[in-house]
Amino acid sequence: MVMRATYAETTASVWDVLRTQFSLNHEVTQPEVQTQLRWLISHPSYLNKLAQSEPYIYHILTEIKKRNMPGEIALIPMIESSYDPFAYSGVGAAGLWQLMPGTGTDLGLKQDWWSDNRRSIRPSTDAALNYLLYLNKFFNGDWILAFAAYDSGEGTMARIIKQSNQTGRKIHFWSLPVPSETKAYIPRLLALAEIIQNPQRYRVQLPDIAHAPYFKEVNIGSQIDLSHAAKLAGISYHDLIKLNPGYNRWATAPYRPYKLLIPTDRVESFNRNLANVPEDQRVSWTRHQVSAGDNLNLIAQKYHTTINLIKELNQLKTNAIKNGQYVLIPNSKNTPVTVKNNTPEPDKTPHFVGSSQYKLLHIVQQNDSYLVLQKKYGVLKEDIQTWNRLKPNEGLRPGQQLVIWKNSSATGVYVVKSGDNVSSIALRNNTKTTTLMQLNPELKTKLLHPGQRIRLG
Repeated sequence: MVMRATYAETTASVWDVLRTQFSLNHEVTQPEVQTQLRWLISHPSYLNKLAQSEPYIYHILTEIKKRNMPGEIALIPMIESSYDPFAYSGVGAAGLWQLMPGTGTDLGLKQDWWSDNRRSIRPSTDAALNYLLYLNKFFNGDWILAFAAYDSGEGTMARIIKQSNQTGRKIHFWSLPVPSETKAYIPRLLALAEIIQNPQRYRVQLPDIAHAPYFKEVNIGSQIDLSHAAKLAGISYHDLIKLNPGYNRWATAPYRPYKLLIPTDRVESFNRNLANVPEDQRVSWTRHQVSAGDNLNLIAQKYHTTINLIKELNQLKTNAIKNGQYVLIPNSKNTPVTVKNNTPEPDKTPHFVGSSQYKLLHIVQQNDSYLVLQKKYGVLKEDIQTWNRLKPNEGLRPGQQLVIWKNSSATGVYVVKSGDNVSSIALRNNTKTTTLMQLNPELKTKLLHPGQRIRLG
């Protein structure tokens, strides 16, 4: 965990700075705002989530100030997502700012197999602030109407205003028949700003967050495994992904811009370490050139991976490949800092002996299921649940981060555990049941038992 306590001793509080950027009337005499004030004060667990803003709020405040926008806007991610960049709504909104897929596209946010910039900190903040500026202009400089439109849609608000017969620049938000969610959204935003403005009055203790840059954007020059980048920065997967939540896969995208957000106090060592790693050793796969007679099945067998993973990694819709074509192949041999599991713990990591394992990070997509992941990675549902400490009946949710352990080569020995059968062992090790039977003739006549050692190659 990257610590920031020393900043608080020497730097102004982010809440002090935020108060200087507040510019709106918080309308505390409105009954709706009073109701939200009472709710917030009686729910300290909700206010405690303000601590989750620490990695992001300095950047958000800085961008708001550049645009001369009200400081209250920095609290919109609290209302939208509790400052959780992995938050998804039931209707598909994502990220700190909870942008819908279509809105993200309209605002120029890339969304593809590799990444979803609705979750990326800098691009999503730029897009949300630019959108709010547009809405403010659309509603004649009325920020409350702009916030309401951000929540319910500009078309919805324009239609409500038109049907209300209110004209000109003086439109009274509180008398508009807005959707129920928006009816709570605006007063909660104003009430939250009022509490931050006057925490002593409301007997609220705000979390200590220094007004200091938490991260710096680093140009890394090429694609890189996220696990590799975390090691080079000397931080955990969790801390790296918290700053780079837009990536859907285990690596950054293979196209420009090649950038990562790195904690400010780790940038110097990260750059120094990165300079010592050649670009061709920064990713966990190889480029295979298709030759005459090749097909995806043969290539998958050669590299001990799955057809589905090759197809998805290369965006292939069918199994057809052409002579001379290059395909990316998952492979742990290229990267010198691959996470290896030399002393696996029972029930937490794979039961391999003498084989090479590597860890992938998978961020759950909207259409993902255990079956999809089983086919993609050649692992079992039970393994995914074990590695990620999930309950047997626990489902997957979009934005969830999963660790997947892969065996890069079907060689060595596998130690049988309770519940194993020949098919599940073959699946775990990217091999076939017939191959295991040939290597272990005793499997044809004897039952498996826990502790038994099975040759893989």
